Amino acid sequence: MTKRKIVLAFSGGLDTSYALVAFREAGWEVVTANIDTGGLHSGEGEAVKARAEELGAVEHHIVDARAELYDRVITYAIKANYLRNGAYPSCVGAERLIQAEKVVEVALQVGADAVAHGSTGAGADHVRYDAVIRALAPQLEIVTPIRDERLTREGETEFLRSRGYGVSEKVKLYSINEGLIGTSIGGEETYGSWEYLPESAWTYTKPIDEAPDKGVELHLTFEKGEVVSAVTADGEPLPSENNYDILSALNVLGGEHGVGRGIHMGSTMVGNLARVGFEAPGMLILIAAHRELEKLVLSNRQQATKATLGNTYGDLLHEAVYFDPIMDDFRAFLDSSQTRVTGTVRVRLHKGNIVLLGSKSPYSLLDAATRSGVVYGHGSSLWTGEQARAYAHMYSVPGAIQRAAANPAE
Repeated sequence: MTKRKIVLAFSGGLDTSYALVAFREAGWEVVTANIDTGGLHSGEGEAVKARAEELGAVEHHIVDARAELYDRVITYAIKANYLRNGAYPSCVGAERLIQAEKVVEVALQVGADAVAHGSTGAGADHVRYDAVIRALAPQLEIVTPIRDERLTREGETEFLRSRGYGVSEKVKLYSINEGLIGTSIGGEETYGSWEYLPESAWTYTKPIDEAPDKGVELHLTFEKGEVVSAVTADGEPLPSENNYDILSALNVLGGEHGVGRGIHMGSTMVGNLARVGFEAPGMLILIAAHRELEKLVLSNRQQATKATLGNTYGDLLHEAVYFDPIMDDFRAFLDSSQTRVTGTVRVRLHKGNIVLLGSKSPYSLLDAATRSGVVYGHGSSLWTGEQARAYAHMYSVPGAIQRAAANPAE
């Protein structure tokens, strides 16, 4: 009898390691797929492959999806200045779209009967994976042992060790997901609202007291809302051969200066409150710089409207509304809004701080006002004092009327 074939989204972590062994023991032919969205460092891809082979995978696929993730997801997150609840750059959630798509592609390529992922039912990742799989390949069965069997990390660890497989102590204590956008960290301290993650839980950002005493200044250049170069004040360029290189370099450089740590607390897709630690220096730096440039070149109405629509777009992306046509409409708006978002921003990274030093653009509204004779706080050649008095008088009329209406007895 031919074994049924299943493709497992495999990271080499505790959950997917458990799933691989459990599937094999249940009679499945297991093909593993590791989708690199920025979580693999030098040599780690081979380590994940070796782990898959050790646990019994018959075939292993490594798919480099970094460029596609950057083009389809990250560029729009930056254009939208999106931070979940104003704080969290959706470190992992936004990446699941690309990861799930690539797992489906592998499954169709190898003729699989089913796909599997190691998500629990407690978070939102299982919804994200399922939403993509059901939309792209509804004929594939979705198998999720961690979700369906309500397993604990302790139980999974014992399962693997009882069969002679090692489990890293750090992996056992913390659930860590790393990608281009950033790293999410979950563990005992994040189950409640009071405790902070210990130093041992953070993966690459330095604590502030260990960051260099001397900060670093960067000049970040954007063209139509997309960062195209990053150069230190000393003239040293950051890598930019691939579209995602600047973000990757900023993750490293920002982490060295203690930038990017945080703990986010907010409602999940199913409505419960959740808390997660994150490290995302690059995204926080780019979004801060991009927003500063927008202040220089966009009108107040553009900024206000864009803030609302950008936040809605980001929330829908975070909540797995990937295939609704409204997402194309949002992206079209964001692209249009960036027509004049071209220029350079000076940024200083110093002991956990992102300090915005200045900005310039050929489309600067401030420069245009100065050329027209308008200098804030010093007067204008475009109107007289008498005209200014008349404007102030007319501007105050609605308030005076509203005050009178609220106090009819006066």
